[in-house]
Amino acid sequence: MSLVASPKSWKHPENHINVLLTEGWYNILCKLYKSIFEATHTFYKKEKIFPMLFPVTTGSISSPMGLGSDSVPISVDIKGHKVYLADSMQFSLEIGARLSGGGAYYVMPTFRGEKVDERHLNEFVHSEVEIIGNIDSVMNLAQRYIKHMIRYLLKYNKKDIEKIAGDVSHLRKALKRDFRRISYIDALLELKSIPGAVEQIKDDLFGITKVGEQYLLNKYGDFIWLTDLPWLLTPFYQAVQPDGCSAYAADLLAGIGEILGCGQRVCSVKELDESLLVHKVADTDYLWYREMRKILPVQTSGFGLGIERFILWVLKHNDIRDCTILLRDHGFVLAP
Repeated sequence: MSLVASPKSWKHPENHINVLLTEGWYNILCKLYKSIFEATHTFYKKEKIFPMLFPVTTGSISSPMGLGSDSVPISVDIKGHKVYLADSMQFSLEIGARLSGGGAYYVMPTFRGEKVDERHLNEFVHSEVEIIGNIDSVMNLAQRYIKHMIRYLLKYNKKDIEKIAGDVSHLRKALKRDFRRISYIDALLELKSIPGAVEQIKDDLFGITKVGEQYLLNKYGDFIWLTDLPWLLTPFYQAVQPDGCSAYAADLLAGIGEILGCGQRVCSVKELDESLLVHKVADTDYLWYREMRKILPVQTSGFGLGIERFILWVLKHNDIRDCTILLRDHGFVLAP
């Protein structure tokens, strides 16, 4: 079978519309998006989790909050007011989870300011959910969700996936395994002798690089949970464990590296105030977040899956720039 190769049209954006409408790669990509959306909605309907619709502008950014984060917010001026394009819908979904009494989800574009490369997009599709529950509840939900999508893709998109990936053995293998869990501390110990796998963020705080993620994936296979992330490397809204060092937060690795992040949120006003202080975040833009916990102090947890990164794994591909329909690079004005 002759495989469909990626056209790499992002290298020549002026010709992208011609490639987009004539190359088989994008037809397959379009069908994958269709199935992923359908699978997402059928899954959450079964789980009795509500769909939600929210604005894409906000005064409260959520992602670039932890030390070592490579996420950059996108600010815009609207009638003289500085606001942000949503980097995540987590905050809105926390409201949605309270309104629904169980959980809320959203599939939408996310806006980031970091440099576009083989691992990063300025605008990508985020599948996010927030539920009433703890970290274990949301990790189990994420595993069920991913396996549901894999089964759906095998049923409706097997031949198309084979045209690019060559086979679907990696999908079938993922369905048969429980996702391995490795604590962040254990991962650091294992990676300390691997060149370039660990980077020093601050003092005795260390981060795992893409080299480290790939080492773990090569050794253990796809779908590894990195659990008990260092609290100071996570945003202020992630709850801290009793040791005062680890957060109730985890990243899921597959394919290119991290494809999903999840966490248990601070529940009480006291927890929030302490976390803001430790993370050195002014509460100015988050007074509403504090007020929500005074009105309804419910324990919620959630996750966000990068759809394009999931597609990279599905297609056994290595460049995320090939997995978006319309090109976006905030260093240029691109049309359509």
